[in-house]
Amino acid sequence: MSHLTASSSSRRLRLAAAAGLVAPLLALTLAACNPMDVLEKVHSEEFDDRAAAEKGWVGVAMPEWIPADATKIKNTATNDETNSVIAVEGGSAPEGCEKKERLALPFDDRYGELGEPLPTEVFACEPYEVVQTETGWLGWFNAREENQTPDDLR
Repeated sequence: MSHLTASSSSRRLRLAAAAGLVAPLLALTLAACNPMDVLEKVHSEEFDDRAAAEKGWVGVAMPEWIPADATKIKNTATNDETNSVIAVEGGSAPEGCEKKERLALPFDDRYGELGEPLPTEVFACEPYEVVQTETGWLGWFNAREENQTPDDLR
């Protein structure tokens, strides 16, 4: 009987050790779709449509400029929410925005580049800047002050 107990204890120790090694890797994998996101201190999400984005948006309130009829909504933001870039496919023009001079550029180009020449005007959808792309819309937020998030400017 003691042999069975020792064997069970040994097996539990091996399982616990394995879990100790596997758990951080599993957490790393689940934390981001792109493993580089963890190293770059960003998080990324992707949604099929606006309704799904409204339910699953992470970090700050979902931007109001995202068109109701947009699809394939992708978001990458710094973990502190001071920078973000959002790409949507399709969708009508963002509402409640006005044309203004561009102030910044997206901090990340994983959803495409703005091309040359860079646009001088954007839709200002406070606090985001938004431009039309070949497939839909690209918007971005860059903090103007330390630790500022989009929620601070609404």
